[in-house]
Amino acid sequence: MSNAQAPALDRPRFDDRINPILVKEVRQSLRGKYFKVLFWLTLCVGTLIGLSVVSNAALDDDSSETGRIFFMCIFGVLAAAVHGFVPFSAYLSTSAEWDENTYDLLVISNLKPRQIVLGKLLSGLIQALLYYSTFGPFLVFAFLMNGIDLLSVAVILVGSGATCIALTLVGIATASLTSNKVGRVVIMAIFGAGLIGVWGMSMGLAGGITFSPEDLRDVEGQVAVAAYVSAAALVGLLATAVAMARFAHEEENRSTPLRVLSVLLVSAAVAWSAWMFGQFSEEGIVWACQVIAAIACFLLSLFFQTEPEELGRRVEKHMPKTTLLSLAITPFHPGGGRAVLLWSLQAAIAILGSQLALTFGTTTGSDRLDTFFAVASVWTYALIYAGLPSGIASFFVRGSTGRTFVRLGILLAVPALALLPVLAGLFLGIREWMEFDHPFHPFWVLMKLGNSSGRSELHVVLVGLAFLGGLTLLVNVPRMWRGVREVATVNSRRSSSSAASAQ
Repeated sequence: MSNAQAPALDRPRFDDRINPILVKEVRQSLRGKYFKVLFWLTLCVGTLIGLSVVSNAALDDDSSETGRIFFMCIFGVLAAAVHGFVPFSAYLSTSAEWDENTYDLLVISNLKPRQIVLGKLLSGLIQALLYYSTFGPFLVFAFLMNGIDLLSVAVILVGSGATCIALTLVGIATASLTSNKVGRVVIMAIFGAGLIGVWGMSMGLAGGITFSPEDLRDVEGQVAVAAYVSAAALVGLLATAVAMARFAHEEENRSTPLRVLSVLLVSAAVAWSAWMFGQFSEEGIVWACQVIAAIACFLLSLFFQTEPEELGRRVEKHMPKTTLLSLAITPFHPGGGRAVLLWSLQAAIAILGSQLALTFGTTTGSDRLDTFFAVASVWTYALIYAGLPSGIASFFVRGSTGRTFVRLGILLAVPALALLPVLAGLFLGIREWMEFDHPFHPFWVLMKLGNSSGRSELHVVLVGLAFLGGLTLLVNVPRMWRGVREVATVNSRRSSSSAASAQ
């Protein structure tokens, strides 16, 4: 009898097979004051707003818009919860790993980085599910009040769910960037401001769908929905890769998967823009896709170009044994100098790919030229913003703390360069600067390319941009050369060791 029961006793219990991070996070979140207070607060606010809309509708003879207004009010409260409170909770939860000195324990534990990220994500989604299930009856009631159709409700909820997942992953990734408390406070402020902006954007998009549901039946509306969901999936995928890299041991190769993903991202932007141009024949779509890819790759470049220049020992063991192959994939090896080579590969794919995408529809020579300058200028801005400060810092910054400050400095310098001319324009009375019409604004070139006036000024700026881009490459030449030479040296050293051991 005891022998028959032995296999059953050896089996792990069901709760032991659940992700341990998920169990820990759910217990902490549901027992903590953050979730309890905000959950009941949002529920009370939603109920009061709903009752106000219904009571006003009872006094109004025209109630055709009541369902839409009621839906938007309830969705606004729901969006604040799932697009704001849940991602911010994920940020605080990950940031607490640093404060409680448990981050290092997670890294050296038997848990894989994907298990850690997945556990924290599922914990946030359980909170979001509670919000969705709580406000679900309100949304059904809005449908019963007429004025809004099920397709609009379904599309809005799908988009909201995709946004919640992406923002939760971004919160996990951003909180894992640095152990410095001041740095995490700065990132938390930026992330919180971004969540407010996303909430406003989601309200605008939901309002457009709610009050113009016929757009969902058109090709343009369906493409817009597909593009939005794809963008949310892309952001979530990038954030997942960043978080997994941060929860891996520092001696592991945390860079190569992200580098491969960034190249796939640029290639996907080329394919998407080619299909879109074939559908609508608007060249602005082509460079718009590459602008999105450039922004995503710029954020990744903050890590790539500020990485330690030397290859780690564990990285060397997993490099290809063939010297030629190892040199061919040099941009995908970790290292700041090799990251500048990766930028060159990405920029080449973006520029050539955008020209290839234009062949899928009707275009003119001027359209091709404008697309070339638009894509090239955006990628050059990305190179200057990330490559110039990191290239200068590579001559004297060696520690991880210094690299963290370089990353934070770049993040703060980008908006500062766009805002400082605006403040100067207020004091000097220059209207163009006050309207962000200056070369330090990366999208200034794109606006000028879309406008026939001011081309002479644009030409001067493009020449200056090309000069700064060349200067940035020149500053990074020494570490790019060291990066290539190190790859060749590692392979030759391993070949010599293999030959010696064979003898």
